[in-house]
Amino acid sequence: MRPTPAASGLGVALLCMAINMVDGFDLLIVGFVLPNLDRDFASTPQKGWVVSLGLVGMAVGAIGLARFADRYGRRLIALAGAATTAVGLLLSAWSPTVEFMMGARFITGMGIGMISVVIVVAAQETAEPRLRNLATGLVMIGYPLGSLLAALSTNAITSTFGANWKALYLLGAGLTVLAFVAMFVGLPESVQKAEAAFESEAHISHEAAEANRSILSKALLAITVLLCVGYMTVAGVFNFAAGLTPEFVKTAMLAGSDSSTDPATLATATAAARSAGQNIGLWLSAGCLVGAISLAVVGLVMSAVRLTWIYCAIAVASMVGFANSFPHAGESPSTALAVFAVLLGIGIFGAISSYSALVPISYPPYARAKGYGAMLGFGRAGAVAAPLVSAYLVSEIGPQRLYNYINLLLVISLACAAGVVLMARRRGPAALTLSS
Repeated sequence: MRPTPAASGLGVALLCMAINMVDGFDLLIVGFVLPNLDRDFASTPQKGWVVSLGLVGMAVGAIGLARFADRYGRRLIALAGAATTAVGLLLSAWSPTVEFMMGARFITGMGIGMISVVIVVAAQETAEPRLRNLATGLVMIGYPLGSLLAALSTNAITSTFGANWKALYLLGAGLTVLAFVAMFVGLPESVQKAEAAFESEAHISHEAAEANRSILSKALLAITVLLCVGYMTVAGVFNFAAGLTPEFVKTAMLAGSDSSTDPATLATATAAARSAGQNIGLWLSAGCLVGAISLAVVGLVMSAVRLTWIYCAIAVASMVGFANSFPHAGESPSTALAVFAVLLGIGIFGAISSYSALVPISYPPYARAKGYGAMLGFGRAGAVAAPLVSAYLVSEIGPQRLYNYINLLLVISLACAAGVVLMARRRGPAALTLSS
């Protein structure tokens, strides 16, 4: 008995969710590796470069390599991305210097960039139109699950083996190999079916489709700009917060400590600050998970167009509370900081997920991988400067002011989401009411 289209489509979405969980682990594990790196191995600015070069690699993979999925198929590019990611993680684990780790993180990012584009597009194309928000939400749930796995793995490994960051990278490599096998066995090709269905439903010729494949064509330019800028700013904040918040909580708590501090006291304080930073990172990841789940559930009855600006507004408001709840020197993180971390995760990752859900209703199949790749790539390119610059600025202006300045990016993302709403209204009421 063959599965129904809905069942088979959601089955692919669940597979892509598992793959995205591995991607989330692989990318965000660096946020938990950094506090475990000795000062002799990497300075704070160098740690910013480790995060940023991973994002540069992801931008290269999403913009420069994932676009080939429109030509050679989703499946092939996804497998190539998994192989690249595994190589990058193995090299990260064997890094003799911080400069070597920077290069390894670039390679890892390229692979993740390729996979991240393909699995979302494949899940959206396989699902029925009425279930596309659900499929997108399911895939996006995997990312914060991966971050949670990274946090829990860090706590388990460090409590058993100490600051063993190499083990975290090796665990990521093993999970990526499993993801490669799962994709090889269970990921179907979706692009030919989706393109044929679109041309049939839209009653356009193959020649017309070929003439309008560019995401910068007159018909697609405005939505491309709004999606790329909006996603770039919110994704930049996400990568900044997820990648460096554990480190910045630790830095804030240890402010004022210097070489004159008693070594035993400093060691105890450092361990406590590291644990506190990891716990706030865990709460942030939990909020991201709730944000993705809420898109999958609420997206069944509300359009991604509406949800995008709602999530952006939540992110802007919660960032204000998060910034102003940051601990001072010698203080432990407050309950308010943990609560705002959850709300911030909901807003930021809900916005990221809903921007992703806009792709199938914004682009035809023959431009989806390019369109989503551009959106994802610009998101990573814009995120490069945030961790790099903030790693230099945090010691000068402090975490509270830094997070308040970063909030300006969320305001820009909210403005772009409002622009998408205006475009949808010009297209008619259906664009604001249909969840597909």
